[in-house]
Amino acid sequence: MTTSTPNNTSSSNAPGFLGRRPWLFVVAAFVMLFSAWSALFYIAMNNQPETVPLKHLQEAKP
Repeated sequence: MTTSTPNNTSSSNAPGFLGRRPWLFVVAAFVMLFSAWSALFYIAMNNQPETVPLKHLQEAKP
């Protein structure tokens, strides 16, 4: 009878921390997307173009 010793080393095909929790990739993607949109809105609000007064339409009639 052959006795085998237990192999306490981790297997190379075992999934890692993120491999067992793929939903973390989705959460991270949404956080990055929200951060990018927030940065774009912040930049756009701080760099608004100047207001241009418009002529009245009644003055343009021939």
